[in-house]
Parts: sequence; structure tokens; C-alpha cells
Amino acid sequence: MNITETTQDNVSRVELEGRFDANTCGTVEQFIREKIKEGMLQFVLNMEKVPFIASAGLRVVLVFARELQMNKGNLCLANLQPNVLRVFEISGLKNAMRIFDDMESAARSFND
Repeated sequence: MNITETTQDNVSRVELEGRFDANTCGTVEQFIREKIKEGMLQFVLNMEKVPFIASAGLRVVLVFARELQMNKGNLCLANLQPNVLRVFEISGLKNAMRIFDDMESAARSFND
């Protein structure tokens, strides 16, 4: 899993690239945890280059979404590929998550 990040207007824009499964979810979890320790509470995960998400990846997303929400933060997802979006639909998490079609819409949602 490759992770790149830019920060704009106190929003961490995290681009993920690769499979989001049991082998890679620890990398994402560690990255986000470090950013939270640094005081970041607003995240957008750009999943445009994530062709596959397993239950381990779903768990990481859900845990951080809840943790951030409890600390007055937020986690949004953007640019989900159709098969990844389908996993969120099947798991029942699509309506529990803030999912956007593009990064700009997701980032703007923090100001709404």
C-alpha cells in the first residue's frame, strides 16, 4: 500500500494506492494513528487507486470513523471504484460512512 498525503485547511487528504486488505491495513492504520497523535482530526481518504478492500480494510475505516467522530473529527471517503463501493453496500456501511464522488466535494463537506 502506497500512502501519500497533503494537508489543506486542516484537512488531511490521504491518497491510498493498492489493495486494502489484511496485509496492508496495518500500514494505513499506523499512518492515520500518527496523524491523529499530531492533532489531525479531519481526513479524506482518496480511494481512486484502491482496486480491492477486504473486511480488514473495512474494519480500519470504521474504527477510525468512529474514533474521529467521538473526538469531534471526521473521516470521509472519495473516489471509490465500483467494486469497492459495492463492498460498502453489501456490508451495510455505505450509509454509515460519508462517501463522496470526488476529493473536492469531500473536503468541502468539512465546512458545511
